[in-house]
Amino acid sequence: MVLIHVDLGAGPPAPPAGTVGRPGAGGPAGVAVADDDLGGPVAALRVLHDAVTGPTEPADAPVALVAGSVAGTPGPGLARCAAIGLSPLSGGVAETGAEGPFGAGLRAAGVTGVVLQGRAAGPSVVVVEAGRARLEPADRIWGLETGPATDALLDRYGPDAAVAVIGPAGEHGVRYASIVTCRDHPLPRLGLGAVLGGKRVKAVVCRPGTPPRVADPAALARIGAWYASAQSDNPLTAWQHGTPGFGVWTGDPGYAPVANFADTRTAGGIGVAPPVERVAACPGCPTDCIKVFAGAGLHQEALAMLGPNLGLADPWPVHARCLQLGLDPVSLGGTLAAVGTPAGEVAATVEQIGAGADPLGEGAARVAPGSAMTSKGIELPPFDPRVQPNLGLGYAVAPIGPRYDIIEHDLDFDPEQGLPHSYPELARLGVRAPRPRGELDVTRTAQLMRLWSGLDALGICPYAATPTRPLTLDRVEELVRAVTGVRPDVLALGARRLRLQRAVNRRVGLGLDADTLPDRFFTEPVAAGRYAGAVLDRTAFGAAVARLQDELGFTDRA
Repeated sequence: MVLIHVDLGAGPPAPPAGTVGRPGAGGPAGVAVADDDLGGPVAALRVLHDAVTGPTEPADAPVALVAGSVAGTPGPGLARCAAIGLSPLSGGVAETGAEGPFGAGLRAAGVTGVVLQGRAAGPSVVVVEAGRARLEPADRIWGLETGPATDALLDRYGPDAAVAVIGPAGEHGVRYASIVTCRDHPLPRLGLGAVLGGKRVKAVVCRPGTPPRVADPAALARIGAWYASAQSDNPLTAWQHGTPGFGVWTGDPGYAPVANFADTRTAGGIGVAPPVERVAACPGCPTDCIKVFAGAGLHQEALAMLGPNLGLADPWPVHARCLQLGLDPVSLGGTLAAVGTPAGEVAATVEQIGAGADPLGEGAARVAPGSAMTSKGIELPPFDPRVQPNLGLGYAVAPIGPRYDIIEHDLDFDPEQGLPHSYPELARLGVRAPRPRGELDVTRTAQLMRLWSGLDALGICPYAATPTRPLTLDRVEELVRAVTGVRPDVLALGARRLRLQRAVNRRVGLGLDADTLPDRFFTEPVAAGRYAGAVLDRTAFGAAVARLQDELGFTDRA
């Protein structure tokens, strides 16, 4: 496993020799990643931590595109990659993941990941091939949207290349610009597309070579066959696999945002979809979660943030423009809702933001601090923490800021709405279930944060895995051993990743006092429906935040 370093040019010096590959005449050489890191994400966090010594402009810090130790192997839940750097929204650590073929592309190019340092002199493409990397000019594709840019790069480097690209939003420094991988799979949230834009990197392209070796092909085949037969019996994977899939959903009042989380009498989400155009498949995984509608691959959050939240009955065209411009739909929806953009002006405003011509590209916390639904400067996902307070704890305390897949959601453990098939697995993890959805449970939240952090560190997809999907913790460990020959301690790895993320925040001056949520969730109860009266108790929530910080080992001591 090799994490390679690319010195783009002007900017802070590259890390000292021995910590990461240094450039040579033919491109950067790599160094081995420590076995206990089991791949790219934790190793990339170590590089970031060592590179920052105070508040740092995100484009001056390293940014990495990485795969875990199992990425690139056809199998259930193995198609994940991550981008890691500093967020232009928070100024703190950023880590965002995506499904799709790009992780496999990195591994087939002979690397676990690539770390970009400094700023290129002009628009550039980083080409990764046979364990090395080189810079090539990107002048002819600078300014293109993500789809045409991907087409041009595939024409240049071959149809089997794996492409991660930014759109105009990233080029113009929109603080919530995304990186789009393999056409349909964004690395969303947190603005790392703007970081690539600041580095003058239009794309990272991986040219395939020899796929990584599998330690035990027979064991991997057995697990894959078992998963394929088990997924139809699991209500969540069956929903993900079916049509229209897990990106199309509605919720009772108070569950999802309407009018910036202010209207809790109206149901949120979007429950109807146009025809599925195709499946944006993940290599070796039969669940086929990501479907393409109206020209864009759909994940779980986008429609809820762009539909009733903005007063749009038809958010599909805006979602498609987000993908082409390289905009995160969650932060976009949160920002437009915070300033009250009229529904009839949304489409034109999106175009202006993508072109870098509208101050709303700065994000909600900067343009509407009084009404922004943010934590650490990052717009909240479309699941209301008044209804699911432990999810809210995860939003507040996660070093990367609010992310909807930081833990499994409270309602899945509720006596009335929960998923009984998951309770034995929760007991295996030392978690009590079922429990009422409004009950704060710091111990459960800490354990689930370690668990999903461990999945992220390995590059295991949470939409295939524990505690509610078929891949239990034991199955995850067996899967990793089948691929790598090493059985990981998932929870310990997850705890280490979280502490590293917190250590980066400490170095850049982002304190624990940022671990909070907006006032609305403490002062405005849900008004109607089955969740009527749900509200966060400020004192109890604050005490739970402090306990969770302690449980996870977060302190401001060096």
